[in-house]
Amino acid sequence: MNGTSVKLPRIASAVAAAAIAPAVLLSSPAFAADAPSAPASSTPSAPTAPTAPDQGAEGRPAAGNPAEKPAEDPQAAKDRAAIQAILADPASGPGVRAAAEKALQGTAADMRHFLEVVWQQAQYTDDRVRVTQIHSVGGTAVKREAEKALRAATHAALKEFLATGQHKARYEDDQVELFRMLNGAGSGIREAVEKLLRDGTPEQVRRFVEVGQHDVRAEDDRVELARMYEGAGPGLRAAIQALLTGHPSNAELREFVKTGQHKLRDVDNTVLIWSMLDNPGPELKKAAIAALKGTPEDRAAFLKTGQHEARAKDKAAEEAAAKAEQDRKDKEKNGSTGSTGSGTGTGTTGTATQVAAQGTGGNGNVTAAGGSAPLADTGAGSENAWFAAGSAAALAAGAGLVLANRRRRTPAEG
Repeated sequence: MNGTSVKLPRIASAVAAAAIAPAVLLSSPAFAADAPSAPASSTPSAPTAPTAPDQGAEGRPAAGNPAEKPAEDPQAAKDRAAIQAILADPASGPGVRAAAEKALQGTAADMRHFLEVVWQQAQYTDDRVRVTQIHSVGGTAVKREAEKALRAATHAALKEFLATGQHKARYEDDQVELFRMLNGAGSGIREAVEKLLRDGTPEQVRRFVEVGQHDVRAEDDRVELARMYEGAGPGLRAAIQALLTGHPSNAELREFVKTGQHKLRDVDNTVLIWSMLDNPGPELKKAAIAALKGTPEDRAAFLKTGQHEARAKDKAAEEAAAKAEQDRKDKEKNGSTGSTGSGTGTGTTGTATQVAAQGTGGNGNVTAAGGSAPLADTGAGSENAWFAAGSAAALAAGAGLVLANRRRRTPAEG
């Protein structure tokens, strides 16, 4: 009984294995290739387990196989890490980066070729481009040293310029720039520049030229605007007020002081010159019109000096004209009191020429009848000469009437 129960499970297992074997053989790929196709009504077999993908010539998966890439050999892994470090370097230029990315997408041989050949070629091209760019924006010294490196046409010369040459040359240009800043500078810029020229380092000088000067100059510009406001015309004064109340930037302050103020000042100058054309003298009118037709500098010069010169000419011309007119009037006055005849008459009152006013040589001296003291001419417009001449004429007329009356009465009395 016990022996029989032990044998039954073993027999069942053998029977099951024999039943499953044909199904396994029929479902394998090798057997399926030679086996006739199953009828459409038959039940589909279970999916087979995935097999390992076919390998390419260099150990990569064949095209179209989604399997993972096998591990690289140690040298290829080192090359890949080196190329990735080159890409992470900020000094790598666009040419190097493009070539490095292309190598990483290629084979192990592509990466090795990049590190041995392509990298240096691309770096030379990028360095040459960088030197050319620095040359285009550099000062006199930087341009000079960049041209030397470019003419040398060696990678060593380009590297030396990029590493040290450009910085030495730029410090030379920065010192020149500091001296240039002193021309017309405010007190803040002047003090800062003098200190840097005395004991500033190349780094400090570079930082001041690039950034620091703008803040210092903004303070100087505010001081200049306050000074400018005192003597400004109405247009410029209003613009200064609007600028300072609007929280301007350093660049806006600099632009106004450098260029904006001049346009507004010229507008004020033009209005002022037009106002001078209200009944001006001939010289002032001529100079004012010429200034209005000229440049802003011409108008500023006219207001500073030209108008005063023109006014002086007009005043001199007026004084000369007034003197000439007065001389003419004096001559007319003296001519109307002078004697036009040369005959003489006798009588108890003296000669007629002594009675009448004498015009000797037009000097205006007048002698009374029977007298010897002359009446002095007091100058242009003198009323004494007219009064003396009238008195003498009245005396002469009275003497003539007395003489005529005596002549008429003598025959009657006889």
